[in-house]
Amino acid sequence: MNKAEILVVGVVYNTYPETLRYLDSFIIPDTGNITLVLVDNSSCEKPQGFMEKINSYPFLDYIETGNNPGYFGGARVGIEHYLSRHATYPEWVLVTNVDIVFEPRFFTRLSELAADETLGVVAPSIISDKWKTDYNPGLMVRYSGGRLKFYHLLYSSVVLHNLFLIAAYTKMWLAKIFREKREVAEGKGSRNKKMYASHGSCMIFNRNYFSRGGDLDLPNFLYGEEIHVAEHALRAGLAIEYHPELVIHDFEHASTGFFVTSATNRFNRQAVRAILDRYYR
Repeated sequence: MNKAEILVVGVVYNTYPETLRYLDSFIIPDTGNITLVLVDNSSCEKPQGFMEKINSYPFLDYIETGNNPGYFGGARVGIEHYLSRHATYPEWVLVTNVDIVFEPRFFTRLSELAADETLGVVAPSIISDKWKTDYNPGLMVRYSGGRLKFYHLLYSSVVLHNLFLIAAYTKMWLAKIFREKREVAEGKGSRNKKMYASHGSCMIFNRNYFSRGGDLDLPNFLYGEEIHVAEHALRAGLAIEYHPELVIHDFEHASTGFFVTSATNRFNRQAVRAILDRYYR
């Protein structure tokens, strides 16, 4: 059986040690059907030996943007690089942060996953290293306009935003403390559960997403990527499905930190405004 072609675009921003850990988790199926494009948006110096390690991976193309076009901006650079050498999109396109690692059979299972014409995005099991919980299934229903307006107001102040984050982290910490002791088992949960939006640290697009008009053209610099994808899928009649047999581990906030600065607070506010203007009028 022919295995599906897979493109992985990893976006790097001042996360060189995490990038090497990410690369070490790649176990390529015997079919050799994976292309990895690393897009480097970094503003810091590379550590000694980094490029030697990068050049040792034969399936990897490395691109430096020379600026920081953001998460989806960097992902577009990687996809355009792939399309400059291939006539069409591959069966699967992964857009990821590099502060994740893949479980050993991840790519074998993905290459064997059958997709029909209604599947747009696959949400893998994303296990938080800090909270020991699965970030998918993600957002099950579409946000109301009122809730987004509340977030827009909340993000008017960096202090309010960080107080909100403290409350959210406290809730996750308490959930971790009082959660029944159990291991997060591979394959746990309801397979093929449909949702409105998936978690953004690893987004798996079927080529249907792009052939039906989907794109990664975020109108703002950063944040809101999950909603942008969800709205495209919704309008194209494509499903976003949870597949817990595809497991990754997330060492989140390596590049952004747990709390917001005035700049990241501003980017969040701009993202909510862009979502409201584009999708809620």
